[in-house]
Amino acid sequence: MRRLCGVLAALLMLLAGAMAAAAEDAQGSESGSWLKSALGDREGGHGVREERYVAMLAIDGELSAYDAYYDHLGTLDAIDALIDERENVGLILLLNTPGGGLYEADELLHALKVYKELTGRPVAAYMEQECCSAGVYVAMGADIILASRMTLTGNVGVYMESSSEAGFLDKLGIERIYVASGENKVDGYPELTQEQRAILQALVDESFEFFLQEIEASRGLTRAQMEPFMDGRLLSAVQAKEFGLIDGICYYDEAMDAFYETFDWGDAPLQDVTPVWEDDFSGYDDTDLLDWLKKLEEQAGAADALHTVRTPGGFKAR
Repeated sequence: MRRLCGVLAALLMLLAGAMAAAAEDAQGSESGSWLKSALGDREGGHGVREERYVAMLAIDGELSAYDAYYDHLGTLDAIDALIDERENVGLILLLNTPGGGLYEADELLHALKVYKELTGRPVAAYMEQECCSAGVYVAMGADIILASRMTLTGNVGVYMESSSEAGFLDKLGIERIYVASGENKVDGYPELTQEQRAILQALVDESFEFFLQEIEASRGLTRAQMEPFMDGRLLSAVQAKEFGLIDGICYYDEAMDAFYETFDWGDAPLQDVTPVWEDDFSGYDDTDLLDWLKKLEEQAGAADALHTVRTPGGFKAR
């Protein structure tokens, strides 16, 4: 009996040793110990990934720091984080935007350039329903640009707007008086002078020159080749391809196949890295617009994100 118990004890010890060794082998990996694997690789900030992957980033909505759908700061952070992701092999942009601010567009284009320069990884872009104006500017950060045959694009250009309510106030018997340090400090009131128009035009022309330089550098187009769409017209995908703004026309799945083949990404899966707002605003209706805007302001972290004006019908976003 004692001999049998001894044999059983020995077998149990051997089994325990084998299990411990197996557990150690399973826990040990290229990423380090079990604890390191569980906590993630702090060096990259996003944990350890098991395989190579292609990042997909959707640019959806107006390119503005205060747009309800497009998270500008989150998008910049997402691109910055990819630089430290050793398993990331490339980036695909899904562009569906009417355009927006050149400031935000220029920041986004710069982030794409830094990503490519520091990593040597390619960027591809697919234009969806629309990719106009500042959206085209951002697309210039891609190595290859494809679009659907129903995509609306172009609208290349820059504009500023000025308005004067002097005539309306005059009818009401109200006179607005400005005491300014210079005659061009307050432009457009009571009317836009020729000198003020020239000042604003110079600002527009300077920004437009930056726009053209980015197209020239990215697409290899001369000013003569850009001449047909430099007037700001909208373009179909077919026209954009003829002018050299995009590389091809195809459906989404065909575009993904083309990107993977072009950059030899093999079977690396797509990983959506598009930032999302923390809260869901779907519970707000029209009567809660002010609350919705306040929540948006809190999330954006910008004190001037909320500008409202009281009207007989309630509040409107300015």
